[in-house]
Amino acid sequence: MKKIIYSFIASLLLSGSAFAQASNEIAVFTKNKVDPFFEEARIGANVAAASFGLKTTQYAPTKPNNFQEQIAEVEDAITRRPKGMLFVPTDSQGLKPSVDKVRQSGIPIVNFIDAGVGNYNGYVVYNDRKMAAEVTGLLTKALNGKGNVIIIEGVKGTGVSDNRTAGAQDALAKSPEIKVLAVQPANYQRGQALQVTENLLQQFPKIDAVVANSDNMALAALEAFAAAGRPKPLVVSMDGTVEGVSSVAAGGLFAVSEFSGFLMGCVGVEMLEKLSKGEKVPERITLNAALITKENASQFMVPIDKRKCKSIVELGF
Repeated sequence: MKKIIYSFIASLLLSGSAFAQASNEIAVFTKNKVDPFFEEARIGANVAAASFGLKTTQYAPTKPNNFQEQIAEVEDAITRRPKGMLFVPTDSQGLKPSVDKVRQSGIPIVNFIDAGVGNYNGYVVYNDRKMAAEVTGLLTKALNGKGNVIIIEGVKGTGVSDNRTAGAQDALAKSPEIKVLAVQPANYQRGQALQVTENLLQQFPKIDAVVANSDNMALAALEAFAAAGRPKPLVVSMDGTVEGVSSVAAGGLFAVSEFSGFLMGCVGVEMLEKLSKGEKVPERITLNAALITKENASQFMVPIDKRKCKSIVELGF
């Protein structure tokens, strides 16, 4: 009988300990475990959390971008009662009910990376359409307003991807002698982007340039051209990952637009830390995107593990 009582008390103590730890926990949700961009966002969240004496629990579907799995992850996180949730939805509309549940539970939730719709406490994002238009504008100038271009999208129907595609098309439409041969999704997956590019190379004998909605897909396009023995195209993308910037510096990618997952992770965690204390924060923080070219790439090549977070105040918000 004593053993049962001791066991019961021990379990209560352990439960209390776990709950106490959870009060210093930030739940961070990303779309998958394979895109290096999301790893940079997770690291940014970790760095910021540590600076506030917090820890993170990372959630990402084992099957990339699976919204049903993400729904289950949200349910799990709610039971843990974290200090806050930093959240990028795999499906903006499909996750609205889950976001509502989080708010009803009294847990603050900040949307980052992919501007979602729903009852969020705050947002930290970039203007995807604008940044895509700007980096594609560099491409049109380099092409002298002439040539054949393909666009490789991310996940069709999501805010980030659709806005990036629209921004690229805005810029390309200003040059009537530029022809968009194809617009095809590769779901932000490097392997899929490689296959999409290989198929388009077989279909079109002359492709002068590529606009990709992420660095990893842009790098896959370069690989496909090299493997096919085709002339290297001008390739632009959006993200500014370490690998993407390194490629720009080495003369691979032509240019990328900064879309710092690391910085969004930092700012999102700071927003949650302040919200959990009842402090006011801007409801929507839209970060400025730098254009990264060979001339300035070295400024953006600080290794992820050496980067430091910038505060909301330092960023001018």
